Amino acid sequence: MLKIEENVDIKNYSTFKIGGQFRYFVEISNPNYLPEIYKFAEEKNLPVFILGGGSNMVFPDGVYDRVVAEIRFCGFEVVSDMDEYADIKVGAGEEWDYVVKSMVSVGLSGVEAMSAIPGTCGATPVQNVGAYGQEIKDTLISVEVFDTTDHTIKVLSNADCKFAYRDSIFKGEARGRYVITAITMRLWKNKQITIPNYPGVKRYFLDNNINNPTLEEVRDAVIEIRKSKLPDPKDIPSAGSFFKNTIVSKDKADSLKKDYPDMVLFQVDENHFKVPSGFLIEKAGLKGKNFGTISSYANNAMVLVNNGGATRADVERVRDEIIKIISDKFGVTLEAEPEFV
Repeated sequence: MLKIEENVDIKNYSTFKIGGQFRYFVEISNPNYLPEIYKFAEEKNLPVFILGGGSNMVFPDGVYDRVVAEIRFCGFEVVSDMDEYADIKVGAGEEWDYVVKSMVSVGLSGVEAMSAIPGTCGATPVQNVGAYGQEIKDTLISVEVFDTTDHTIKVLSNADCKFAYRDSIFKGEARGRYVITAITMRLWKNKQITIPNYPGVKRYFLDNNINNPTLEEVRDAVIEIRKSKLPDPKDIPSAGSFFKNTIVSKDKADSLKKDYPDMVLFQVDENHFKVPSGFLIEKAGLKGKNFGTISSYANNAMVLVNNGGATRADVERVRDEIIKIISDKFGVTLEAEPEFV
């Protein structure tokens, strides 16, 4: 029987440590309980909110009038094991970094550059999580979901998910319709490991005299770099990278590069480039800036941290102030990465 609690403190489930109380809260370890959750919510005339690791969310203050279900579906299954690759199905509730560690430990590549990203496995397709040149869309074959419209389990293909940069069908047209219960990834065996084309990663291997890194060495590099740039939410509350990198036209990218020759641009296609938003924030003199209860993290301009006692209104105020400053100075509009629920 499910244990449904009332008025549960949100801060215990938010890496940003911001929010009031969940009206109803329940932890579920098996997808078979989902119909019961939705029936309970219908009786209470409330929506259901699915919670993963709480690492990319900004919750409201006061009572969040929802039935909040924390997903704890765990487990690994080898769906197919071929000479060149293996297809691995993983429960949505598995901690993502544990998944990466597990895959690297058995010599499977495709997710090693996404090490140390907080949150659960099931959250990765929602915003097409990625880091250092890898994105979940590059390895994901399918997503198993519970369809709330007819209470059945379905399987969506990679194409069905309509992945884009930090975006998917789960954030758009199908928002709220599906509960992700598992994902299946195709990961590679004995594939030549390439050093991610990012200055910090290249510098790490150069400093450590590593020319042909193993999967474990790529993972170690990413963990060390992220540790130096991102605060541990256990010590310093944050929602991770707060702003997305910004995609601009080639003309705009050329203009920015002319004004700032040290800017590193990443080509998306022949007409668009990705601009590192952290670079813009730093050039605007906002890196490490204290806005009161919220600060820009001293080691990474892309991160906002909770100095203590911050509210959602504080976050929104600082977000809007930074967006305006960057727009006025560079003509580039930043977009927040965390979901404001």
